[in-house]
Amino acid sequence: MSNEKKRYSLTIADMQINIISDADPAEIDQLVGILDRKMREINLKSRTCSKNEAALLCALEFCAGNLSMKDRITELEEREGKYAAVLEGFKAKTTKLEEDAEDLRRENALLRSLLASNGVPAAEPVPEINPVSPTEFLAAVADAQNEAPAEAEKAEEKPEEKPKAKVRSRVGSMFDLLSFNEP
Repeated sequence: MSNEKKRYSLTIADMQINIISDADPAEIDQLVGILDRKMREINLKSRTCSKNEAALLCALEFCAGNLSMKDRITELEEREGKYAAVLEGFKAKTTKLEEDAEDLRRENALLRSLLASNGVPAAEPVPEINPVSPTEFLAAVADAQNEAPAEAEKAEEKPEEKPKAKVRSRVGSMFDLLSFNEP
């Protein structure tokens, strides 16, 4: 996508509108198609609704969706912050446990050498422990915690909501209104 703005003459629900945008023509066509379908859907449901009212209803719906997405992003960022704090706590505990385990290995080796020097036969060697990495542990915890909410979110999702998620938040700022002519 270039930074050069281009002039577009669009027809949305039989209304002509001229805009200037730096968006890709394919993106403009996709947005026009979504808006045109939504406005026609509103006009079919309510014959008394004018085209301007339908446009305002579409704008309200898209703004509400945008606010909803912003709230969801904020919620996810807060959750990410909490998980980051938990992760740091687990990393600190893991480091402490690894240090303790290393101290125990050294102590064990010292005791074995003392026992061997006193003529006491050494016991079987202790098997090597392969600890789980903090990342693997946290991934397992997150999977377990998110398994039920993820299933609930999937059940709540509607097929109609998926196209709304693809609409970019910068849409409102990429257009400069030139003219608005109703036929």
